[in-house]
Amino acid sequence: MKKIFTLFLLTFSLISFGQKKFSMNEIMNSYPFNKTTKVKIISYNTDFVSEFPTPLPPIGKGGDSSMIKKIIAEQTFPIKLENILGNENLDGIKETKTLNLEETFELSKLLYNTCGKFLNDRREANKCFFPRNAILFFDENDRVFEILEICFDCYRMEFNSEKSLEINGMCDNFYLKLENFYNSKGLITKHKGFNNETK
Repeated sequence: MKKIFTLFLLTFSLISFGQKKFSMNEIMNSYPFNKTTKVKIISYNTDFVSEFPTPLPPIGKGGDSSMIKKIIAEQTFPIKLENILGNENLDGIKETKTLNLEETFELSKLLYNTCGKFLNDRREANKCFFPRNAILFFDENDRVFEILEICFDCYRMEFNSEKSLEINGMCDNFYLKLENFYNSKGLITKHKGFNNETK
């Protein structure tokens, strides 16, 4: 009986630990928020189904290659967000929204306190990671110093660096709530062929 009780207490303490929340002071004094003077949420690459451009049609015998040349000349490629690190220029980004202080607090609570501190490292590695949304963190020189990319198709996110406070995104409705936040600010979260309605 004592072993069962001990096991119960251990399980309860782990569950309780999982429910702990970050204080706003902890969040704002941790990287990247401790260096941040401005936060933007963005949508990009919404014209692309994946990171690969549209495949070229085959040319048959005696076929006209001028059509292929035209497609190649007009071909566009998804943008890579690491190219904007340290820059002010946000070329290629479809939609941006600069968050005010209240919205920044709302987003930070959503990121760090929806699921609590307990991290669960389960990942669905078989799904693609092709993010169309991100959070940009700007420093005092108004330059992007950190990026959190979010893929609402496969429910994964990645910071540009490993210094950032870890986000637990593994509980129910985390990505749904985050996607609703984006949609409520008027940003697209899916490929343009899909509906983007607030859930």
